[in-house]
Amino acid sequence: MRGIPAITLTLLLISQGASTFAQNNPEGETTTTTTTTTEAKGAPQAKEISDQKTRSDEFALGSKFYQTKKFAEALKHFQKAAATQADDGEARIMAGYCYYSLKQYEKALKEYTLAADKGKLISVRNKAQRLAQRLSSYLRGICPGNCLKPSMPGWRKMNVPGKPDRLVWMVYPYLDPEGRGGSEFWSNDHMGEVIEYVNGRPINKGVCPICNGTGKVSLPK
Repeated sequence: MRGIPAITLTLLLISQGASTFAQNNPEGETTTTTTTTTEAKGAPQAKEISDQKTRSDEFALGSKFYQTKKFAEALKHFQKAAATQADDGEARIMAGYCYYSLKQYEKALKEYTLAADKGKLISVRNKAQRLAQRLSSYLRGICPGNCLKPSMPGWRKMNVPGKPDRLVWMVYPYLDPEGRGGSEFWSNDHMGEVIEYVNGRPINKGVCPICNGTGKVSLPK
């Protein structure tokens, strides 16, 4: 067998050594990758921390101005807090409160609706939804309470002995403790009165405290 020339052998050994080093000592590449990954992770973490601080600072300033009834100033800070990724929707609700206090009701409704749609917490979304529904009722002049009113669905004509034909009725079904079904009826003569279920039975609680029995409401002007 011919001998391998010295130069060729040297190059071969160097090549094999380099290959072995690359396989057994990948720290150089790994370190580079790790450093890049760490830097890539560090940037979002730093941004997230900064975002949380911005939200906290702006919310605190907004609360300070809101408590002193400087609603226009408070609004600016709550809007900045709401614009951060860290906000759970509460800042947007507070922005709605500011608009409401400034008597800009349509804008307040928009803020409540956004918080109801995009809030990160279920509790915040539920709160915003209640506020939006209540304000929407007020904007339409309809009492948001549980009182009987013409706008409620479910009114029906019924033949009730001893009662005039002009009446329409709202039916409230129930189950008694023994599981037997029944219904209670109230006519439109009871408009503005609150009907609520108590222990499974519908009860007339009297005149609605929100609209004073009129079924109508209005917003401050």
